[in-house]
Amino acid sequence: TPQPKPTAAPVSQPQTSPPPARTVGLPFDYGIQVDMVTDLNYDRILGSVQALGFRWIKQQVEWFRYNPAPGQYDWGRLDAIVDACSARGIKILFSVVKAPNWARPGDDDKSVAGPPADPNTYAEFMRQMAARYKGRVQAYEIWNEQNLWYEWGGHGHRLSAAKYVELLRAAYHAIKSVDPGAVVVSGALTPTGWNDGDTAIDDRAYLRQMYDAGLRSVCDAVGIHPSGYNNPPDADWRTWSDPRTSRCKGHPSYFFRSMMEEYRAIMVQYGDGSKRLIPTEFGWASVDGLGVPPARNYEYAADNTAQEQADFIVRAFQMGRNWGFVGPMFLWNLNFAPLCGPQDEKAAFGIVDPGWGPRPAFHALANMPK
Repeated sequence: TPQPKPTAAPVSQPQTSPPPARTVGLPFDYGIQVDMVTDLNYDRILGSVQALGFRWIKQQVEWFRYNPAPGQYDWGRLDAIVDACSARGIKILFSVVKAPNWARPGDDDKSVAGPPADPNTYAEFMRQMAARYKGRVQAYEIWNEQNLWYEWGGHGHRLSAAKYVELLRAAYHAIKSVDPGAVVVSGALTPTGWNDGDTAIDDRAYLRQMYDAGLRSVCDAVGIHPSGYNNPPDADWRTWSDPRTSRCKGHPSYFFRSMMEEYRAIMVQYGDGSKRLIPTEFGWASVDGLGVPPARNYEYAADNTAQEQADFIVRAFQMGRNWGFVGPMFLWNLNFAPLCGPQDEKAAFGIVDPGWGPRPAFHALANMPK
């Protein structure tokens, strides 16, 4: 989930978006992130997805929950999710994160998420999962926001694009060995505007480092988290200003369009322009109508009205469809407000309220031409 980060000098800004090329991988489509691990009312969740006219869901899979010890697997909850989606013809992106403690290095920070000491332990979990769900889980995202300290084992300058690509490479080959048709998406980075190498690495710099480490040959699509904060999706970071607030301005990390165009330019620069760019999480937060102030570090959620949230999301989907290089887009999120309550920052991004009532964005998306 995006938070404003200290801004730093921009890392190189392309002036224009490169022209679309022939793309491979998943075609453009409409998706949304759900929580079907905590919320077991699958009819309500998937009925809402279908009411939106969406055909994809993203579910985060916390590895530690399903592989509690070496060689031990507990697939029950994931089986139920896959069965429910398959019965309705809904496609699945599993985003697989958070190593169990038994697989992690002895010296990392167990109070935060982190990778395994040996990439092959993750690869074996992915192999088991991909074999089990062959043909029913269409795509796998390998990790999440690995350019942040609390997703990659804590402080101590552990962040490493090269180490991440080792993990991705092992997982990619494991998945393809049992389900060649599954699409492997590189773990989406988070826009930070911060680049100290310990707390965070700027996502565009990290993406280049991933390519330098061999990314091109070990993924089918590139993940991205291009949230728009309090800026319209088509705004250009170099020229956009808002008389209401100066918050979250003046840096591309805060702008949906800028992030999409800059990632695309990097992909083209590295000869990877035929791949799809997949927003595995994007959205706009608004506390309008929730009856609470914004959560700490999410003050920008007070800058967007509920109607602006709706308009921005619809326009972002339309932009993704028209670009020609974008795969399925996964809105953040459907049902976290009922699970977390209105005061949690995830509720502000949601398109239903804590009582499952549809917010303006829900209606706008359901009525959006697709």
